[in-house]
Amino acid sequence: MKKSILKNALYKITLNFFNLVIPLLIGPYVFRVLGSESIGRVKYAESIFNYFFIFASFGVYQYGLREISRIKHDKQKVTKVFTSLFTISLLTNLIVFAIFVLVSFMGFGQDVIFPVLLIFGINFVLNVFYVEWMNEAFESYDFITIKTIAVKLIYVILLISFIKNSDDYMWFAVLLVISTFLNNIISFVYVKKKIAFNFKEIEILPHIKPMFLVVIFMNGNILYTQLDIFMLGRFVSEASVSFYIMSQQMMMIISTLLLSIVQVTIPRLSHMLGSEDEESYLLLIHRVARVYFLVLFPAAVGLFIISDIGVVVYGGKEFAAAGPVLSIFSFYMVLLGIDSIFSNQVIYIKKKENILVRFIFISGLLNLILNIGCVYFGIFSPETAILTTAISTFVLVIMEYIYIRKKLRVPFRILSFQNLKYLLFSLSFFPVSMIIKHFVSGIFTQFVLLITVNVGLYVLLLLISKDDLLQDMISRVLNKLRKR
Repeated sequence: MKKSILKNALYKITLNFFNLVIPLLIGPYVFRVLGSESIGRVKYAESIFNYFFIFASFGVYQYGLREISRIKHDKQKVTKVFTSLFTISLLTNLIVFAIFVLVSFMGFGQDVIFPVLLIFGINFVLNVFYVEWMNEAFESYDFITIKTIAVKLIYVILLISFIKNSDDYMWFAVLLVISTFLNNIISFVYVKKKIAFNFKEIEILPHIKPMFLVVIFMNGNILYTQLDIFMLGRFVSEASVSFYIMSQQMMMIISTLLLSIVQVTIPRLSHMLGSEDEESYLLLIHRVARVYFLVLFPAAVGLFIISDIGVVVYGGKEFAAAGPVLSIFSFYMVLLGIDSIFSNQVIYIKKKENILVRFIFISGLLNLILNIGCVYFGIFSPETAILTTAISTFVLVIMEYIYIRKKLRVPFRILSFQNLKYLLFSLSFFPVSMIIKHFVSGIFTQFVLLITVNVGLYVLLLLISKDDLLQDMISRVLNKLRKR
């Protein structure tokens, strides 16, 4: 049965909204209780772990989502691909796990982060059972939403129970692993009830090359934010890592929620191209891009405006120095969103990931060179780290856009007036925010007023301009209410 994209998007947005609320409620507690040094220590260890985890995962999620989406109506083919990818995941995780333990012992055996690294290492075993890509391919967003919310609530209860002071940073790492265990095992059991293993017809080698390409392009953050975190921990301080991480986390809370609009359409777009329905594909990506920009631009401008007080509200006065970092992350969020549309909805869907890998390598290498230059000249900091990443991502977006227009010949206009209109409306936040900051005192009062007034202003401008997307959304909601 064909599932509604609107219903899928609502489930995905509900899930990501919950994922937004939990960090907003728990994040301030964790940052205040653990402090900048302990948070920085855990996140520095996690950045090292992530380098290995990328190769352990081996692109199974993204590759499996695309391939299963194309054949999901053929149960025999689905069983064959599922078993093959599960086997590959088992092998890659066990091999990388062994290498990770060896490197951790030899390189960090005497370091304070060594126990944290070993705790994170458990994730390699748990990752074998991470089959959420099957649920996404079959658009089972109802199950994903309910399951994830339940696991998150358990995590929150355990977090409040066990994290009491800055010495509990190892318990913090343990709880992250426990939440991963619950999430993966529940999904694995759910999928196995529907799809059986068939090891007689598994194929390994045909999947290796395309999966390796997916590893590179879907994990380009190894040359971007993960590189920033590692270099900050290595050349600056653990506290600087915490400033960067908190700003990144605040940006990602918003970005993840917005990217729901993009993510839920990937299975449908992939299926359209598999059915050679190019016209429907083009109509859908243009509409999705417009809806995305309708929320992306005001979110980014709003994040920039509240950056100086937002970090204090979220993490306390100890993190006030993270304000400039968050302001740069707001620009980066726009670039990240555009890159997600170009890479996921166009280039990857059209199976041109080999080209995408080249683009990511070029811009990632640029980021590495810029970071090394900042270290050499003694100006490397959380601010310059994310600034170099933003510059590199901008170069990546330009290369992707030229390729899409010139080589793939997809008539996709990212800078259309319909899209840029939302940016122009969002810029009206600046004069209004200056007035509020001038006449209103108190960080929390300013914070609430800035968000409330600017959201109201943006909706008002959309109503005055008779924006067709907003009118369509309102009419859909009213129709649903009338039917009830």
